[in-house]
Amino acid sequence: MKDDKINKSLAREIESKMHILDNVDETELNFRCKRFTQKDIERNSRVHSYRIEHPRLEVPFSVTRNKHKKDIREGIKNLGRAFEWGCSNFDPNNFEEFFIRGIAGKVAPELYSSDVAQYRDMGVRISGSSVMPPYPFKVVNYEIPAFVKSLKEQLQCPKIINKIESAVYSHLHIARIHPFSDGNGRTARILQDVILCHYNIPVPVIETGERMTYYDLLDKAVVDMRERDAVEKTGKLTEGERVFYNYISGKINLSLDKIIKICSL
Repeated sequence: MKDDKINKSLAREIESKMHILDNVDETELNFRCKRFTQKDIERNSRVHSYRIEHPRLEVPFSVTRNKHKKDIREGIKNLGRAFEWGCSNFDPNNFEEFFIRGIAGKVAPELYSSDVAQYRDMGVRISGSSVMPPYPFKVVNYEIPAFVKSLKEQLQCPKIINKIESAVYSHLHIARIHPFSDGNGRTARILQDVILCHYNIPVPVIETGERMTYYDLLDKAVVDMRERDAVEKTGKLTEGERVFYNYISGKINLSLDKIIKICSL
């Protein structure tokens, strides 16, 4: 019996809206409205993604004397560059760990001498997290290879809801593995959005005001996985994981609503 990651009612709702979107009357005006709205959602997602990890910084365009404005703009531009590079180079049939490092290197280019990130070489503790990420040896020799293998297999599943599950899986597990010295959350969210974009699925927007809710759900998913694996190796989805999958899928559902509304005006 298949262990559904996303609530069946929510999955049906998303599939129905994707069908509506795929069958919008493709006049030039409708096409331009659809693409403009989708691009606007993608940009909004990147702005909030940056601010989630920099909660003390102000909104870049609303505070005229913000001394951090230049850094904020550059940080958001880096996310845009990472997203565009990812969309141009993503190949689900040939997905490799180099692709993850390519995104991470563009998310935080100030940390690396090239566009490709290097895995961290020391243990880290995430502020506010209940568990420590894997040690570097395990990251390189087990966690990343297992992640790449699993994601490649999942991406072969044909249904649109499977693509969403694969994207959320990538988000959850890159955040859990925490393979880089910085920018892991941004890398996880960009990788997720690249996968969604490849299949023409609108990206979710996790707003800055939901920062603690998002972190709590992510932490609970990781803790539940850790506790399950300590007892059994079935791989059966935990409650924490299921809630996280549904949280992100609900955000995708909201993005679909926004695009359909614009296309219907």
